[in-house]
Amino acid sequence: MKQFLAATSACLVLGLVAVGCGGDDDGDSGDSGSATTAEQTATTEKKQAAGGGAAAGKQVAIEVVDIDYDPKEATVEKGVTVKWTNTGKLPHTVTKDDGPGPDFDSGTLQPGDTYEQTFDTAGKIGYLCTIHSGQTGSLTVQ
Repeated sequence: MKQFLAATSACLVLGLVAVGCGGDDDGDSGDSGSATTAEQTATTEKKQAAGGGAAAGKQVAIEVVDIDYDPKEATVEKGVTVKWTNTGKLPHTVTKDDGPGPDFDSGTLQPGDTYEQTFDTAGKIGYLCTIHSGQTGSLTVQ
């Protein structure tokens, strides 16, 4: 009888531990472990920008930080909107330097500001910061 009670108690304790450590299967809005974070989204956008573009109509993100663009070079498909975000502590511009298509100039972007431009003309486009000489970037539009 003692063995039976010991085995039953052990099963009961193990069952409670298993229930306490189990997943949240009741369908409420708790964390399912599959949520996409802002960091994951930004990383995906950077990979799309640097690694051959994104589907037309999508957006590619480029950070303006310190005295650089990140990524410095990007390839996008025609129709893609590029969004530059000043994530640094200094003001910057995003100003077309050369290449096909219309000219563009963000004006001064203060920290936290963004600028968007859609590219519809294929070719290599150079851009720069008019505030910081030597701060350049390029887009290849396919």
